[in-house]
Amino acid sequence: MKLLLEVVEGKDAGKRALLDQGLDVGRDPSVGLLLGDGEVSRHHARIEPRGDGALVRDLDSTNGSYVNDQPVAGSQLLRPGDRVRMGLTVLELRSEGQVARQPSAVGVAPQITQLEADVLRPVAAEELAPVEAAGVNVPGFMVEESEPAFVPRGPVGGDADAPSGRGAASDDYGAVARLIDTRVKRQTQVAAFAVLAIAGLALLIFFGAR
Repeated sequence: MKLLLEVVEGKDAGKRALLDQGLDVGRDPSVGLLLGDGEVSRHHARIEPRGDGALVRDLDSTNGSYVNDQPVAGSQLLRPGDRVRMGLTVLELRSEGQVARQPSAVGVAPQITQLEADVLRPVAAEELAPVEAAGVNVPGFMVEESEPAFVPRGPVGGDADAPSGRGAASDDYGAVARLIDTRVKRQTQVAAFAVLAIAGLALLIFFGAR
């Protein structure tokens, strides 16, 4: 059965080699399937026919070889339809029947292994749609400062005509502190009275029971 190696991904996509005997794959001009991939070693791997399939052996390459995304350890058997990745290049082993049904296995896909000079080109301002035109409501970050709700206006002991600034803020803080202190003292007095009342009631109950 005739077998064919086709580059289906990478810089040399579409390149083919008839696998009627063993051949080396790599960047060295002497190999049977020459690749221009800089991630491929000069003598990267050797592929030779074996029955209805083939046998791939990595030649101690720098980046290794992979069959169907699994690393090749020693030698790996290939069946028609299996893919071998070397660097950024992917080869597919194809049978005569597969080639007859589909002449090429190269898929239509963007070339992601190379970056052109204008890939990261900054977008000009006139190419960007205004935010209002796009119908997006962007909340404003600059809002008018408002007074906190917990700070009473014109606190007791404060000066209502005091100018705004650090002095006014200090007066407001002092007024709030005094207000809290007054409430705490009032609660303390109520608690003390409650304790005395309970104690007196307990005494009355004790002497009354006797």
